[in-house]
Amino acid sequence: MPRALKVFKTHIGFHDLIVAAPSMKAAAEAWETHPRIFAQGFAAVTNEPDAVKAALAHPGVVLRRVHGQAGEYKAKADKPAAPKLTARQKQKAAHAEKHHAAEKKKAEKIAARKKAEAEKRAKAAAEGELADIEREEARLRERRRALQKQFHLRSV
Repeated sequence: MPRALKVFKTHIGFHDLIVAAPSMKAAAEAWETHPRIFAQGFAAVTNEPDAVKAALAHPGVVLRRVHGQAGEYKAKADKPAAPKLTARQKQKAAHAEKHHAAEKKKAEKIAARKKAEAEKRAKAAAEGELADIEREEARLRERRRALQKQFHLRSV
């Protein structure tokens, strides 16, 4: 004869968990915890009518609901609601957002200035290289003229 089911309840994380199981050990296994959870006082048998009804409708299945809230137990619980912000918290968040935007703008300006300086240095380097090429070309033209004059050659 199978053992009668009892409904066990615990609170883990953001949820209250219930399960219909024949023993505390079976309930702890369903919750994937150590059976010591009962000795420590974190879990117990419950007689709440809505919990008993829901658990017995789905024996062996862990049902949950958001901790501290009324409502039905489900296999996949609703997400907990985010707490409402106080006026001070809203003000602080707005100030932080404003500060973040100002810092971002400042960083963008610095990046643009660094980019402009890098382009300026690159342009100066290119101008210097072009000047070197011009000097090299002038030196080669002068050398050509000297050879043409020395050996009485025509231009090629």
